[in-house]
Amino acid sequence: MKFSLPALALSLTAALMLPSPCQEAPDAPAKPEEPIRKKTGPILVNGMAAKTNGELITMNELMIKVAPLQSVLMARFPRRGPSYDAQLKELRNSILDELIDRAIIFSEFKDRIKALPDHEVESEIDRIIQNVYGGNEKLFRDYLKATNLTRDQFKEQQRKELLVQIVRSQHFGDVPPPKDAELRKEYQQWAIANRDRTKDVATYKRIYLPKADGDGPEAQLKLAEELGENLKAGGDFEAAAKQNSRDSHAEDGGLWEDVPRTDLNHEFGFILFESEGNDVIGPFEDPSGFNIIQVVKREYGPAKSFEEVRDEMKKRVESEKKKANFEEWMKKMRARALIEKMID
Repeated sequence: MKFSLPALALSLTAALMLPSPCQEAPDAPAKPEEPIRKKTGPILVNGMAAKTNGELITMNELMIKVAPLQSVLMARFPRRGPSYDAQLKELRNSILDELIDRAIIFSEFKDRIKALPDHEVESEIDRIIQNVYGGNEKLFRDYLKATNLTRDQFKEQQRKELLVQIVRSQHFGDVPPPKDAELRKEYQQWAIANRDRTKDVATYKRIYLPKADGDGPEAQLKLAEELGENLKAGGDFEAAAKQNSRDSHAEDGGLWEDVPRTDLNHEFGFILFESEGNDVIGPFEDPSGFNIIQVVKREYGPAKSFEEVRDEMKKRVESEKKKANFEEWMKKMRARALIEKMID
């Protein structure tokens, strides 16, 4: 099963355990049980993650980017363990490297930042809320609160990011004008990533094991792992659901038809819609139990039409063609930059 997560990972001294205040997954009990693995204490969020050419990268900046994908990792690895740690560490380091590159570029071109109009920055924030938080403004606000980051602070971060994007697209040599076929190919990828996720709908099969049933969370997780292994080896999903699942669709072989993404919690929705193929997924954890799912059909929400974003596709294709020159420039900039990482 392929996920469109960047390669993931942890090694933060304490995991960034942030809330996921979306709707409960279907049929979840009103009073969720404790996770199978206890959360570690929160990391201090007011410290520095890195310093580059005098530009500070705070733990807040790093956490706000790590948190949404970390919550998905936590759901996918109920036992945490070495794989979880390795993937979260990789994720965190990858994002920190991106922030360092951003700081390098910003230190060179920050005199241009005041020229960016507010409406463009607000538009970028709206895009992030749609793409990262599934259009859920409340979830976005809760993540900001959990990382001690105000909306204005986040807005200034995005102003920097837009400046970096503009620098990347406008510099580093001339390239031939993109052909229409290149623009349409770029649009196909863009449309999936920039669709209206609040309109995503899926049909899937699900086995749900509440933590409170049987001999408790540990025994239920063990049963979920055994069922998952059997199903991935070709077992009968419908029969397993009828026998083991404890939700309202168990008698239907675990089939849930035409479920809107907005009816699912953040992690469940991400795992369901940001994956490809129809392999068995799980077990993954929600606050009340363990889930095994198999996607039958995904219907993605709409995106802007090709004609509406043709100019943006042109910039994206041109930027990609300039990538080699840009990377060569970045290599030189990194070599002469003063970079200090404060975390391992």
